[in-house]
Amino acid sequence: MHSLPTHMVEIVPCEDGYRWIIRARGGAVVESSPYAFMSSNGARISGECWKREHFTDSQSD
Repeated sequence: MHSLPTHMVEIVPCEDGYRWIIRARGGAVVESSPYAFMSSNGARISGECWKREHFTDSQSD
């Protein structure tokens, strides 16, 4: 059984590097990183971990 992702991680450049933004499927911002990362990959890893901890769909376990 495959479920659609309920949230997406978006990486955006900022003055200090990169930040992540978590968006709901409809596009609304539900969370953003409180600090910047030196690389876009670092921001993506952090955002994906944050998303998994806070928005894990119970059906995907």
